[in-house]
Amino acid sequence: MNPVGAWACQEEVGTRGAAVTARRVKPAAAIVFEGCPADDTVAEPYMIQTAVKKGPMLRHIDARMITHPRFQRFSLDLGEKLGIPVQSAVRSGGSTNGAPIHLSNLGVPCIVIGLPVRYIHTHHGIASYADFDSAVKLACAVLRALSAHVLKEF
Repeated sequence: MNPVGAWACQEEVGTRGAAVTARRVKPAAAIVFEGCPADDTVAEPYMIQTAVKKGPMLRHIDARMITHPRFQRFSLDLGEKLGIPVQSAVRSGGSTNGAPIHLSNLGVPCIVIGLPVRYIHTHHGIASYADFDSAVKLACAVLRALSAHVLKEF
């Protein structure tokens, strides 16, 4: 299994780039990186799903994607096992490049690792280097742990 990295553009206008990328690469699994909304400014504490400085967010569901449950659990468990802070969330709106990727080919196990950004989609987004570092550590750990055998179990 050879890891492939790919960039996609036009996520905000219909995830067009990711659709083309998925058709070109034909991934066996995918990790999508995303700047995700941090909702830790004005919400009641019990409503906060994603906060800055609490680690990257793995999204279970959004408006266009249901994350592959076994790949998601595998990644969350790996983060916990390795002491990497990880948050999980469910979003009723919005979407990521994972949407066209997870439906491509005959279906692709896909997770979204989101970097929490306060005031996302404004001219001043605020993110934490610690969250970025944890996102990189988690992605690297997932890539090291994936094998043909593990993928077959998904």
